[in-house]
Amino acid sequence: MNHLKRFSEWMLRQRFPLVPVLAGLLLALPGLWGGLNTDDLMMRALTVGRRPLPGIEDTPWQPNTILVGDADYNHTLMDYGWIPWWADPECRIIFLRPLTAVTHMLDYLVWPDQPWLMHLQSLLWYALLIAAAAMLYRRVLGHAMPAWFAALAALLFAIDYRHAMPVGWIANRCTLSAALFTCLSLLAYDRWRQDGWKPGAALAPLALAASLLSKESGLCALAYLLAYAVFLDRGPLWRRLAAMVPCLLVGVAWAACYKMFGYGAFASGGYIEPLHDPVLFAEQFARNAPILLLSQLGVPSSDTSLFLSASAFWWHWGWAIVYLALLSVLLAPLLARDRVARFWAAGMVLCVVPVCATVTNDRLLMFVSLGAMGLLAQWLGAWTHRTLPVPRSAVRRGLVRVFAPVLIGVHVVVAIILFPVSTMYMQKSGTYFNEYFATFPQDAQIEEQTVVVVNAISWYSHLFLIQSRRYTGKPLPERSLSLLPSAAPGTLTRTDARTLVVRPTLGYLPPAGFPRDHGQGAPPFSFGYMLQRLDLILRRPDHPMQLGETVELTTATIEITNVTADGRPAEATFRFRVPLEDASLRWLHVTEYGYRPFTPPAVGETVRVWDAPEDAVAWLRNVGKTPPAEN
Repeated sequence: MNHLKRFSEWMLRQRFPLVPVLAGLLLALPGLWGGLNTDDLMMRALTVGRRPLPGIEDTPWQPNTILVGDADYNHTLMDYGWIPWWADPECRIIFLRPLTAVTHMLDYLVWPDQPWLMHLQSLLWYALLIAAAAMLYRRVLGHAMPAWFAALAALLFAIDYRHAMPVGWIANRCTLSAALFTCLSLLAYDRWRQDGWKPGAALAPLALAASLLSKESGLCALAYLLAYAVFLDRGPLWRRLAAMVPCLLVGVAWAACYKMFGYGAFASGGYIEPLHDPVLFAEQFARNAPILLLSQLGVPSSDTSLFLSASAFWWHWGWAIVYLALLSVLLAPLLARDRVARFWAAGMVLCVVPVCATVTNDRLLMFVSLGAMGLLAQWLGAWTHRTLPVPRSAVRRGLVRVFAPVLIGVHVVVAIILFPVSTMYMQKSGTYFNEYFATFPQDAQIEEQTVVVVNAISWYSHLFLIQSRRYTGKPLPERSLSLLPSAAPGTLTRTDARTLVVRPTLGYLPPAGFPRDHGQGAPPFSFGYMLQRLDLILRRPDHPMQLGETVELTTATIEITNVTADGRPAEATFRFRVPLEDASLRWLHVTEYGYRPFTPPAVGETVRVWDAPEDAVAWLRNVGKTPPAEN
């Protein structure tokens, strides 16, 4: 602890916040070579305004948009294979992020073939964010505490490895800009309320508006402003709340426009709107909030939960409850006596609420991190500075001796190691996908064929394949169709020349209340669990397709011919327009070695589709190689 104190005091003498900014940039520097990956390719296509499909328009102002909630629009995407046939026709996922869109227009219209410049722009946003956060820590913590507390908080924030993906992934730059404007809003508000700086009364709501127009998580700025009014502002409570009215009006105006113009999510199981589905959101909050807080304040990462079976997930959740309870015991004396600590804690907890609207992921924790690092720096500093009473209980003294080095280890040592590695996560994912996509047929004939993939890795990966080929100019199939859901084994039964009956082992879509056990012998950790969760983005599990429901596509008519005990589709019958051996169809199946040709079964024959390996390492090790049978 004394080493951290001396280093923090040294930082203050070096033109603060120069050192935290340089530390954050140094750890994020590998991101410069990250290239364009996954969502970046889709955003690039939307921004440059290429017309991808008949009836589909690209718009540079909505680079994050996939589905607009229009049944005809969604059906067109299904017909061409951009989204799976089982998606909800009314599914809508539209984000209002015009300020972030402008930054992507700069990238893809001014230097479209220089990804390193795009990553450099993200690094500059992160540098500004660290500087603004450092100034905020100095103002809030510097009122009644040693200045080095603020320097320590700025350093912990700058090197927090949970920031790596927003910095290293161009498509997630919206998080950086929204967080920057949140810090600027709080700074302006604090100067107005504490120093009487009148421009702050206008700049705070303006910066709040900029945060909301960068990303929906800008709502976290209101969370911190509310915590500020309750714990840091002076005067009667009604005056403190009245001072927030301009900022609240900005939030109300944004929410009204968001709703009025059709933004947000609807009929999606991956994005839950709290006001539209309060019960479902409450269930998801109870499940996700402890996992996210554990990730921010300890280990393991919240990303881990995506790969766990039901029983393993609840062990993870239980560990989160135990860890957070023990940490609360340690923080209780500080929270009881210090209003600044209560401000950081309240802001941190309130910011968890909006990010529970989707699946857990560390990239969602930027706003949570702002309060968490202020609170941890204050607690660590208080123990070093001996401003907290020594616990009388031997158990609590033991907890302090254990948690202090653990917190330093996780937020300093582990952070320094994982930040540069995590920054390159999307680049590594992109490299893997590119190797996988290289096994997809590349002959010109495919442009006149419909590709039928019997067992896709994921609908998302197929969408990346399409955008990757658009980006590189490689041949694309006229249409594509996936038979089984993501990463799912199943059987195919051919009943006549043109008909296949498809039965996924577990049915289509994960069941309501997912995660759930996947049957006897299911592994505790699997790459497939994460892929199956992505299916929920396009349809809510409690609104499944019904028995007898049909989907008419150019390639085939698909009918739900059986359902599971809980009402999910268990069987789909595909009636193709042409015999399965027709030259207009190209049959493929996914293996750990990539895409391979597939021969449809004979009439009356049932075949079991190859099971995806439960070990993700097998995919990474074998992709692109020739299977043993083909050697």
